[in-house]
Amino acid sequence: MLRPFLLLPALFTLACDSADGEFVPPEPTAVVVRVNSVGFLPARGKRATYAGNRTRFEVRRVEDDSRVYEGEAGDQIQATDSGETLRVADFRDVTEPGEYYVRVVGLGLSPSFRIAEDVYVEPFRAAMLGLHGQRCGSAVSFAWQDVTFEHAECHLDDEAPGGWHDAGDFGKYTNNGALSLGVMLLAWEHFQEKIEAVELPIPEQGGDVPDFLDECRYQAEWLLAMQDEEGGVSDRTSAARFEPIDTMPEDGFGPRPLAPVSTVATADFAAVMARTSRAFEPYDAEFSERCRTAATDAWAYLADHPEVIPIMSQGFTGTYNSGTVADDLAWAAAEIWETTGDEDALAAFEADESLPLRKDWDWNDLQNLAFYTYLGSSRDGRDPSRVETLTTTAVTRAGELARLSETHAYGRNLGTTYYWGINGTVARTVTLLLATDRLVPNDGYLDSGAYQLDHLLGRNYFGRSFVTGVGYLPPAFPHHRPSAGDDVEPPWPGLLVGGPSQGTPIATQWVDLTSDFRSNEVAINWNAALVYALAAYLP
Repeated sequence: MLRPFLLLPALFTLACDSADGEFVPPEPTAVVVRVNSVGFLPARGKRATYAGNRTRFEVRRVEDDSRVYEGEAGDQIQATDSGETLRVADFRDVTEPGEYYVRVVGLGLSPSFRIAEDVYVEPFRAAMLGLHGQRCGSAVSFAWQDVTFEHAECHLDDEAPGGWHDAGDFGKYTNNGALSLGVMLLAWEHFQEKIEAVELPIPEQGGDVPDFLDECRYQAEWLLAMQDEEGGVSDRTSAARFEPIDTMPEDGFGPRPLAPVSTVATADFAAVMARTSRAFEPYDAEFSERCRTAATDAWAYLADHPEVIPIMSQGFTGTYNSGTVADDLAWAAAEIWETTGDEDALAAFEADESLPLRKDWDWNDLQNLAFYTYLGSSRDGRDPSRVETLTTTAVTRAGELARLSETHAYGRNLGTTYYWGINGTVARTVTLLLATDRLVPNDGYLDSGAYQLDHLLGRNYFGRSFVTGVGYLPPAFPHHRPSAGDDVEPPWPGLLVGGPSQGTPIATQWVDLTSDFRSNEVAINWNAALVYALAAYLP
């Protein structure tokens, strides 16, 4: 039997220019029943979404087309962000491993998907390769689904070599780079045993240091190169203008000098180097100490320079210009305290009670990372009332996310909130859900997190995966220079695209087009969030 998705009609047309020269966006897919096209864990919630008046649905096994479950979908839901009237089919009770599809009787089918404990292992490996493919300085070569992706050594004249290219371009930014590494290392703290079991096809594979930390170290080494002798940290290294979209990394502009030191960069560096020190201590004591020293030097620099040193980005690409420093300083204080036991750092963190614990956050709101570290600490000395207040707030925010997962037609726990890079934020909500679950266990948090992966992997307006090389009809034309510049047909795999951010109805405003940087670019902070979310559900 052909798999159900092969029975669907033509799925999309490429964007093109009409006769009068106006841009014509591609049509949405013809997927009738929208579902996580990768699959589900046996113990977690399982849902599909569709538009139509029919309510009876079936879950069928691909192998023999036998019906294994029959049910009635829920009442109609008015989805204001997509302009649709939708129903949700719940099939949580299907738990036997296998390959299945959903059929809404009299209406249509979903793509096929797996139910298995290991359903997220390969997507996790892909997301890690997405980051690995962003390596700057060294040559990269790896295979994915029988296709080899590679680029030569690049940007060898950078004043700070190495690290990951930030996004679809080749810039490297301390703020976003530290956030990305910080989320990766948070995943390591929360899910170490799960992550260690996954081998990664990277050059360092199989050494004394786990593969995951080897990839993290590549980014950490670049960050270390951004620090000056006084302890201050440069904000970025990038070209004065963006290269053409079909430029390979080795053909990128140069030279690329360091931007001046900033308070934001120095604080974020102090935070992530302190966390890096803790992660590497059992595996490489020398590197751990090097990171610890760099972190405390940056912390001392901040103490010696209490005035805010602004970001000076003129002459460089990139727009990571955070308007505040309180969140960055809070993250630095929490991580320095957790790594060193510095009571002054603890006092500095606890002194600022103005920062909110956010449901949605990104590079300009890093206080959540500080809260996770503070609440998850086993060190003595915390203010019990502050711990209680923050724990209550975390439970409240996680509960809000879980409830939105239940009421939004596509399970999206940010509801109708959209902005640039929103898919990364959707993935990043899983950090709050799982960090809170560690404090106050709740199956609803685990289901909500899983529903976010559902959304990113096909349970959305388009019925498509938002991750290159993964799931059903993934992005084919991301705004990503190596994907546009090489001579390989599929794009580089494991990259989460940004998703809809403007327009009406807003959930429909994604175009799989290389030139659409607003909705179809990739970035390491989005991929790091995806890595965390996938790691949470590894076997």
